[in-house]
Amino acid sequence: MPELIEVDLYRKAAESALGRTIASVVIPNETYLVGDSGLPKFRAAICGRQLLGIRRIGKLLLLDAGAVSIGMRFGMTGRLIVDGEPAIDQLLYTTNEVQERHVRCVITFEEEGALSMIDPRRFGNVELAPDEGQLGPDAAEITSEELTIFQRSSASIKALLLDQKRIAGLGNLLCDEIIWRSGINPTRGGRTLQTSDLELLASTIRGTIAELSDRGGSHMGDLQSQRRQGGSCPIDGYELERDIVAGRTTWWCPEHQL
Repeated sequence: MPELIEVDLYRKAAESALGRTIASVVIPNETYLVGDSGLPKFRAAICGRQLLGIRRIGKLLLLDAGAVSIGMRFGMTGRLIVDGEPAIDQLLYTTNEVQERHVRCVITFEEEGALSMIDPRRFGNVELAPDEGQLGPDAAEITSEELTIFQRSSASIKALLLDQKRIAGLGNLLCDEIIWRSGINPTRGGRTLQTSDLELLASTIRGTIAELSDRGGSHMGDLQSQRRQGGSCPIDGYELERDIVAGRTTWWCPEHQL
């Protein structure tokens, strides 16, 4: 958390700042600013520029200020505050309080208001002109043809779905939900996937994102309440397995995920 769905909510909330001119930027700890630019260069590049666009690629939020872009990555606990109001009220695995010590970046505008990024665990970052080409196709619009790259890898399907260079936007919660809905074993290698598997996987990714977006978040999946010791599969009632796959806690059903 946050995953594609949450970052898209941030995008929609930030659109209220479109057309405003950036007056100043504060980053209390400069290590939160990554890339080639230091804070003076960052300020010089964006201050005085109008906010012309708000975009999202995967879990990366992009603010287009004149001819340059500001990239915001929210890590595990990052939230966006727009004009003093959180873009979403609750986020799993973090405090929902807005505390001053968790503020990592504040962009204020000449007209009014500000965009602020809070991140208690500091796994996120801000970057001037991030390399968008490092990200794979956006998961919300993925096609089976774009997933054929999975067939060239022996990595697990869970690892492939989490790899932002292959497909952008999925985190642990969405991955478990999608793989469970697809009936695929999360440890299965990419090379074992057939064309029919890729077609099912692509449609499940798109459908799951659309459905959970309507429900309000990546944590609103059918599997979510059972991701615990003793939890059972909502499809067939079998007890879920808990494994570490691709370095992440993974819950799956040994009965129907093959």
